[in-house]
Amino acid sequence: MEYQYLGWIPCISGHLDFGLMKPGISGGFTNKDIKDNKTNHINFGYLAQKDHHARRVMLQSKVDWQDRLSDKEYDGSFRVFVIAEASESACMDNRELHGSVYIYPTSEQEGSKAQNREKPWFQTIHEAQEIYDRSNGNVDGWGESRSQLNRCYERLKEELEAMGFWRVDFKATSGGLVYLSTPTEQHRPLSDNEKYLITRQAYYYIKYSLHSHKHHQAEQDSLTTIVPYDPSTDGKRDAALKMLCQLKRELTHIKRTLTQEQGLYSDDALGILSYMGSLLTTLHTRKLIDGDLYQREGRYIDSLRSSFQVQESRTRNFRSIEDSTRSTYRVYIGWTLALVSLFFGIVARPFYAPVAESQLMAIPSFGELALFVTLILLVATLVYTKLTAHMISTKLDEASVRYFVQARYHPSGWRLVGSFLEDNKTAIFVFMVLLIGAISAAFI
Repeated sequence: MEYQYLGWIPCISGHLDFGLMKPGISGGFTNKDIKDNKTNHINFGYLAQKDHHARRVMLQSKVDWQDRLSDKEYDGSFRVFVIAEASESACMDNRELHGSVYIYPTSEQEGSKAQNREKPWFQTIHEAQEIYDRSNGNVDGWGESRSQLNRCYERLKEELEAMGFWRVDFKATSGGLVYLSTPTEQHRPLSDNEKYLITRQAYYYIKYSLHSHKHHQAEQDSLTTIVPYDPSTDGKRDAALKMLCQLKRELTHIKRTLTQEQGLYSDDALGILSYMGSLLTTLHTRKLIDGDLYQREGRYIDSLRSSFQVQESRTRNFRSIEDSTRSTYRVYIGWTLALVSLFFGIVARPFYAPVAESQLMAIPSFGELALFVTLILLVATLVYTKLTAHMISTKLDEASVRYFVQARYHPSGWRLVGSFLEDNKTAIFVFMVLLIGAISAAFI
């Protein structure tokens, strides 16, 4: 079998478990509002016990893809079948999954639910599903169930082949490399772009059926896609470097975002670096790259990891200091509000009702009130200045956060005042409202 494209299923451990293969895409691929839960999942040991590593797999689901071959001809809805068989081998390195992905547009092959039930490929896979479900927990009857499932497997493969659906043949190695052929053209002639789109969607379907998101967001799962594959030495090398470059591009995007926005670092980058290390090892093990290239790219990965770790530490320190400072501000504001409450509840109580009229004291003049408020602000400013100066003196010696401290707290004069007012504008507004309300109440 000749394969024209190469992809990779992220595999940290270096060995995929084909016994875990199941429909990973159903309904909307990019539109989560589209649901179709009527999938088929049959995965069994076809030579021995049910959980034996020599597997046969039958999958089916309906998918709405954003990549459409033609907006006029197709509505984006396709039916996908996977027929695959994992080889028997005591050595995990030699286990491979060979199979085919069958794809057809639902608009051309399907009608009502009643009509679909009459189609032979649906009848066969639903029959296999019933046998598979009944076999759960029935150890004694597994031999007969296995024979029935093997017959369903062969029959389904013949029925799908006879219908002439688009077929993409593939081989998945235990290390995650996926070799794919271009789709057959029995359905109708295909352009080069259509062949590429169908092959790419077949790859994504296989990838999702064997991979779950552990080190990155689901939206990033297209960070690796298929690349042209030539079995020659240079062709293998070029395909390997293109896949590594796909991961490097995603890492560069993350790094630039962090540099420009100074946001809190996401651990997704280190997860992608782990993927890259596993991919590099697999490429070397499968002889797609030589030892020199393997060592060179390994050094680059180590450098990238160190760079991200430094950036992660710096960004987390920045955020930690900022959170600590905001917490300090909240303490200051709490003290201020407590003092204001005590003032109006105790000290200023004789100046306004409900004290008996004979006990009311003369209301201070506006000048006296202004002097009192000025004194409060002066004391608060002095306390803030002293505490901030102490914080700066303790942080300036930390090289990783010096820039942050100097940029945020070193400004003097009105820049410092402006920074303080900006950070505490909500609390200052509440304080002024309370103060104005109390003064107004005193005059009423």
